[in-house]
Amino acid sequence: MSSYIIPGLFALFVWWFSTGAIIFLDGLPRPTFKWSMLGASAVFAICVIGLVRVSGETTVSAAYWAFGFGLFAWGWQEISFYMGFVTGPRQDACPENCRGWKHFGHAIQTSLWHELAIIISAALIIALTWGQPNQIGVWTFMVLWWMHQSAKLNVFLGVRNLNEEFLPEHLNFLKSFLRREPMNLLFPISITVSTVIGTIMFEHAATATTSFARAGDTFIGVMMALAILEHWFLVVPLPAAKLWSWGLKSRKPVRAFDVEIIAGFLGAGKTTFMRRRLDMLGAVPAEKREKTVVLVNDFSSVGIDGSLLRGQGADVVELPNGCICCTLKNDLASQLEEVVGRYAPDRVLIEPSGVADLASLIGVLERPQIAPFKRSLSVITMIDAGAFLGDYAEMQAHFTAQARLAGVIVINKTDLVSLAERRAVEATLSRLNPAARIIAARYGSVPAEIFAGGTAQPSPASQAQEAQEHGHEHAHEHAHAHEHEHDDDGCIDVTCTHPDHHHNHDHAHDHAHEDALGFASWAGTLDTICDLDALRRVLDAAAEGHFGTIARLKGLARSGRGWVQFDVAGHRASVAAFAAPDGEQPRVIAIGRNLDEAGLSLAFAGCALRLAAE
Repeated sequence: MSSYIIPGLFALFVWWFSTGAIIFLDGLPRPTFKWSMLGASAVFAICVIGLVRVSGETTVSAAYWAFGFGLFAWGWQEISFYMGFVTGPRQDACPENCRGWKHFGHAIQTSLWHELAIIISAALIIALTWGQPNQIGVWTFMVLWWMHQSAKLNVFLGVRNLNEEFLPEHLNFLKSFLRREPMNLLFPISITVSTVIGTIMFEHAATATTSFARAGDTFIGVMMALAILEHWFLVVPLPAAKLWSWGLKSRKPVRAFDVEIIAGFLGAGKTTFMRRRLDMLGAVPAEKREKTVVLVNDFSSVGIDGSLLRGQGADVVELPNGCICCTLKNDLASQLEEVVGRYAPDRVLIEPSGVADLASLIGVLERPQIAPFKRSLSVITMIDAGAFLGDYAEMQAHFTAQARLAGVIVINKTDLVSLAERRAVEATLSRLNPAARIIAARYGSVPAEIFAGGTAQPSPASQAQEAQEHGHEHAHEHAHAHEHEHDDDGCIDVTCTHPDHHHNHDHAHDHAHEDALGFASWAGTLDTICDLDALRRVLDAAAEGHFGTIARLKGLARSGRGWVQFDVAGHRASVAAFAAPDGEQPRVIAIGRNLDEAGLSLAFAGCALRLAAE
């Protein structure tokens, strides 16, 4: 019996320890990676030489050595990939709307060189030991390859437990290729194949006539059993991470951070407010200044707000193409993990799109993987004083939810309304949220003391749930507010557009999507230098409704030797100077209902500066 138990325990221990050691080394600071890679390469060379040396021997010790050499030779493959030395030509996350074979092709590109390295290594080991009686090391390497490929395909197709905590920070882009599903069709095939091979190897071990064969077959059988166990870890809620908790201790701890959400409907002045907030944070003495990261979400595949916020003393991460419920409901956790790992911020500012479901966003921030690191959560809702009464009459549920979730409500653009209208807006908002602090503002300017305290929500999750339920109760009252149900993420949201809803794009414009509030977006490029008079005429026409009911239009354009940023909000147009960074692209976005896309394309094309020679 010991001829089976001892090899089995040995295989189990070496597999567990070597896996944990790789996890530990991969969690160390990146400057150590070159030394780990150098050591792993030396070990790989020793293992190949060792496999050749023992390939002609059939003793029990040769079986142990061959198994160890094969397993540690595989370790080089894991270290070279997870430390980022041998990966693939693609180092970026897959675009949100990418699906099917294109998505699969992108996934292959992330590890193409790694897969080729495995093939070359396997071919080298097989060639050097070909025809020799001791093939235990070769089969150990091949079983590990099978475990690797099968698990990789399963997490790509979809499993319940993705074990994302094992991915190092520099490979966070791989999370865009992982899919969370209860199970996929490949999983039972993987389990069946592994079970059949494992059973055959244990049967061979039981009937083997030599100690060498018994040990070798036991080694391979145990590795197949571990392959089965690893696969079950992917679908059964078992604490797999606890097996290697000691290996994860090398990962640097995540620093707690404050979250500020700047919400508000289209054109309320969120970006202007954010710029002032960043100026405020940047004015703090350098020794006391906190690291700030901004997450920006535009209602289009072509973002503008990220460009407007860059250069304000904070790192800006753009999350374009859609309302924030779908862009972030499943991805915000991984986005925040990536941001925290890359930037280690003290503060995260989030500017959701104007039609985002704020309750869903707050719900994401309360998820277990984020909540422990969220030191505080503040919600500030921006209101366009001049547009509020009309917008509230049309979209009561949306504005009610945004008001109820806010700790501070900023009534912006008060210089554009009468005192009576301002008081009506204040009274409405006070009724919706008596506990909120209501502040009147012009150009998003508010006193700094509102950020000193009192904006954090005492129970964001419960408030979000209440607001979401309230919004769903009223959704059927509006012809434009209907629910979208998504099979892949369970998202039920009154302002949600799923990335699976396909739309055609070209270089001139795109139909980003139409959300549940009835808004669609159009985006165009401005490849020529614009005449400001012509541009202003187009903006005035848009504000007057000549291209459909436009809730918001914004863009960047070259004019003369400089740049301008332009805007239509609340049926008012504005143009201002803009300091464009190198590589900036002139573009325009329109959001509204019944958009005349052809008319918008022609109108902006007609803004080209007419030269005197013409």
